[in-house]
Amino acid sequence: MHFHLKMQEKDRELLERMRETLQCGKVYFQKEKRANHCQCYRYTVASHREIFGKIIPFFDKYPLQSASKSKSFKAFRKIASLVERQAHLTKKGIEKIRFLKSQMNQKTVGLA
Repeated sequence: MHFHLKMQEKDRELLERMRETLQCGKVYFQKEKRANHCQCYRYTVASHREIFGKIIPFFDKYPLQSASKSKSFKAFRKIASLVERQAHLTKKGIEKIRFLKSQMNQKTVGLA
């Protein structure tokens, strides 16, 4: 399980401040090859301990402002809960995780 937050190149400083605040993860440039997408940076946390101990509590306390990112985080939190309960070790659990993942990173219209 990994946590990723991708933002436009102009917003790199926000991702760096997040990394500094949470004292975990890495920020790196993600070269975009698709013509209709801009260059971006990605903040990534791979440690389960840091995801459960830092990332989830932080974004529960300070929700993401983007409607689409907020919706994706809620699905991510549900997936994390399934992993924590070891549901990912069952076929039914994997199906639930795949469904939740399919709901992530979709554009939404309006405010959360």
